Amino acid sequence: MSDLYLVTPAVSDAQAFLPVLEAGLVHHQPAAVLLRLVDMPASAARQAVLLLKPVIQARDIALMLENAPTLAQETGCDGVHLSASYTAASVKDVRRIIGPDLQLGVAVGESRDAAMCAGEDGADYICFGAEDGASLETVSALTRWWSLMMELPVVAQAQTPADLAVLNASGADFVMPSEQWWQQPDAWQG
Repeated sequence: MSDLYLVTPAVSDAQAFLPVLEAGLVHHQPAAVLLRLVDMPASAARQAVLLLKPVIQARDIALMLENAPTLAQETGCDGVHLSASYTAASVKDVRRIIGPDLQLGVAVGESRDAAMCAGEDGADYICFGAEDGASLETVSALTRWWSLMMELPVVAQAQTPADLAVLNASGADFVMPSEQWWQQPDAWQG
């Protein structure tokens, strides 16, 4: 069975999200949490990460920060996850920014070529998914192909709780439920 890799909604108020985060993690132990922040000043983003980080890392859950490699490194996150829309730097450049110790994940939509390039450029995992509207069948087929052909871990994005069984069966190392997980976490129990 695949490990859960949770993704937050785009957080604009970390203080308001804190009780939601705590409640979600009380009974569920994901392998990682991907923190998404709305576009905000650097000082506010730093404060948000520093407020939420202890809640996540105290439970031995990896904290990944979306699209903010420098902030991830400066605030002690476990890594950075680049969304498919990230264009500020190449995967190679981000790897140089964060160094060898932080994890680097790359969302590749439904592109085999982008997945292979990300792996060659220093990604620690790739993520296939519905960020660009890919269907469950497409994500499942890509995940199955990747897990059979490549050693690099694969994350598969799930849009509904019913997707979990399909993606688990396809060989995903991690399944990333949609951000709706936070409203009904028990519905996502595999």
